Amino acid sequence: MARGPSSRRVLDIDWRHPVYRVEEQVAEGRSRAKAQRKALPADEALNFIKGDDQRPLIVLRECKTCTGTEDALLSRNSDNERTYLLSRWFHCVKLPPDVLEDDHPFRNLFSGDVAAHLFVCNADGTGRRELSGSKMRSRSELWDAMGGAMAANYKQSTKKPLRALANLLDELDGIDLAVNEIETKLEIAIATDGIKDRRTKKLLRKRTDLLTKRSDLFDEVAQAFAIQLKLRIPKKDLDLPAKKAG
Repeated sequence: MARGPSSRRVLDIDWRHPVYRVEEQVAEGRSRAKAQRKALPADEALNFIKGDDQRPLIVLRECKTCTGTEDALLSRNSDNERTYLLSRWFHCVKLPPDVLEDDHPFRNLFSGDVAAHLFVCNADGTGRRELSGSKMRSRSELWDAMGGAMAANYKQSTKKPLRALANLLDELDGIDLAVNEIETKLEIAIATDGIKDRRTKKLLRKRTDLLTKRSDLFDEVAQAFAIQLKLRIPKKDLDLPAKKAG
């Protein structure tokens, strides 16, 4: 059964589209000129797209056939609800098709003869799992990669929150149907009996109660997603100090 509009608000991937601005250079005694675009080192590129977000990353490289869509992440033959829900615990980044051009700032995020269409990793770049080609057709491959990142980065398992979210989505669907039914009855009541009629006022109160319940459910959804991140130690801090001589 298709989800209602309230559930679809929850089942939405918050894609970010980072753009690296090449700094302008000013030669002495000359006009301002734009610096030449070039590929950043992989660690600098990752730090830029990550920003201050410490959640694990899903990085999707768009291609000419999937630009502007989520086709590379979602399955055509199975339910994608789990993917949508899991994505809310990730910093989701979409990069344009030209990212594979040699001078693109984020080019070095994709290496090898066949560049990955998507990769999952920790915020510091460790634990990278790449998916491309036939692997993108398998939800188990994707969920395994996402699950590994979740286990490495979050204090709590997603099993309980996912069950709670499935129930909350069902409740939101029920509220949407009830609101639609009430609003239909209200249109008829107002047209035939007027806004001040007792029956009309009763319907208005019912609609208010339903809208309040829907708002409360959205609060419960937010609470279900509120899982604490672990404190991850940056790679540079993992090096042990050298032993003192003697």
